[in-house]
Amino acid sequence: MSGNEPDLVIFWDFVPNLARKICGSKTIYYDHGCSWRFPLNRKTLGFFEKVDGCIAVSHASKRVMEERFKLTCPIEIVSNCVPPPATVIAKTAEPTQCIQLGTASRLVSLKGIGISILTLQALLQMNITTELYIAGKGPDENALQELVARLGLQQQVHFLGFQQDLTAFFSKIDFYISSPVTEPFGLSCMEALYHGVPVIFPLIDGQPEVIINGECGIGITPTLTFAQYQALTGIEIDFPHQVFNTVTQQMMDPLVLSPELCAQQIADILAQRHYLTLSQNALQHAHSHFDYAQFVQTLERSFACFVK
Repeated sequence: MSGNEPDLVIFWDFVPNLARKICGSKTIYYDHGCSWRFPLNRKTLGFFEKVDGCIAVSHASKRVMEERFKLTCPIEIVSNCVPPPATVIAKTAEPTQCIQLGTASRLVSLKGIGISILTLQALLQMNITTELYIAGKGPDENALQELVARLGLQQQVHFLGFQQDLTAFFSKIDFYISSPVTEPFGLSCMEALYHGVPVIFPLIDGQPEVIINGECGIGITPTLTFAQYQALTGIEIDFPHQVFNTVTQQMMDPLVLSPELCAQQIADILAQRHYLTLSQNALQHAHSHFDYAQFVQTLERSFACFVK
């Protein structure tokens, strides 16, 4: 680099080829989830030897970097955030007639969308009238539609396509199902809580840092192997990396949520009439813990700390 040297050089989810440490500037790596995937080769390890500090999007992100790259530099945790919605329609009654499930993401295998479809099927087999709304587009859309057709669920599953504004989506659904193989933080879950929608989620990576298990959602330890998921859905998951087990606080091989366990948790909430409590807790948690302006200020302060 030449001319006026910057105080900080920030690499966001990217590992460059650095032949030597950048002189005159502090080198910072800002992780948003790619630390799970970077190959443990000379390029990656050589880069992390040269950084002056890291910013992690979650505690899980920090632990993954520590475990995989054996970092000794400072790591600041700045939990991610999204701005609150302009309009929120609070839930006012326990769902009784038809349970509305929802999931929103890019339709790729890592998101495990097939679990939402299989959870719907399991609830129907319990004689619980249920529908599912899937928001998003992606390469797995045709495979997911084929799964729906094979299970005979065309009347109960609604593919909404890409949604620029998810307000109507969250206002319509009762439960949000987040079933990814890996998730550094989980911003779509944060959006669900903003709208008072309880979340069913896996106890991996940064998910429990967004949703308080048992208070505004239900966390489940994933148990299905990729082979079992493919046998059930016809969809292959390609993720040859480990994830962070939030129960053991250790890295583990990735697994997928059991749809039967998801369905049972939803059925239990309905039977115990616990839904409104979860929904109100979700609104309160979002109001008290998610502050986008504070997130921006914290991120700026964290960058400034590395300059000193």
